[in-house]
Order: sequence, then C-alpha cells, then structure tokens
Amino acid sequence: MISFEGPKVVLGISILELSTELQDLKIIGEMLPKGAVDNYQSDSHRCSFKVSGGVNIHLEKDSGSLPEDVVLRLHTVAPSPVKFSLDVIATDHSDGCSCFVSSDADLNPFTRMMVEPALKSLFEKMAEGMEKKFPTSP
Repeated sequence: MISFEGPKVVLGISILELSTELQDLKIIGEMLPKGAVDNYQSDSHRCSFKVSGGVNIHLEKDSGSLPEDVVLRLHTVAPSPVKFSLDVIATDHSDGCSCFVSSDADLNPFTRMMVEPALKSLFEKMAEGMEKKFPTSP
C-alpha cells in the first residue's frame, strides 16, 4: 500500500458539522472547482467522476466503524481501475477544525507514476474547495 496525503486546511466549522455535511456525497462534487473533475454523480452511498486528464473513479462509503478522527471514508468499487481508500481526517482547532484528505492505494510502481499526480491534484482541489465552502472568520 502506498499512502498519499493532501494539504492540511483549517475550516470554520466543527468536526461534527463537517461530518454531517459530508454524509451527503453531493457536497464533494460542489467543493471541486469546475474543470477539476467531469461528470460528477452521487447518491447517498456512492459517487463517481472522471478526473480531468485521468481515469473514471467510482467511490462508495465505508459503512464500518471508523477511527475517531476519520469523518468520512470512501473506497473504490468497480469499474475503477485503481484500488484505493479516501479518508477525510479532522482534528479540533481553535477556529473550528483542521482537516486533510488521505489515501491508501494498492499500486505497482508503474501505476503509481501514472496516478500519483492526478490523486495529489485531486486532494489539493478538495482542500481548496473545503476552505471556500467552510471559511474561518476573517
């Protein structure tokens, strides 16, 4: 397994509020800037999209128990060509919560070279989207 981590951002909402917001997977699509992904679709348990310049990704909520700091865990399902999990991890912060996206991916070295830039870019865009959606007070 290879781990990837997105940038840490401070959000102006509590961990509980963030967890509640992220239960509707539609919000993930709203946080991604236009052009970062194409054809975003979601329902209460799954979402799918095409990473611009990349592959189609199909994710499903993990219904198992999660570690305390993980507010959302998604994992890929068929027909995604790459197997990985995606965690949104949050901790308390004086302005609300500190948050980042983390992933464990089952990749061989060749596949890693192909998908690592797309995943890192996606995580950066998700962090930017979360900051815009849940800003801290000026």
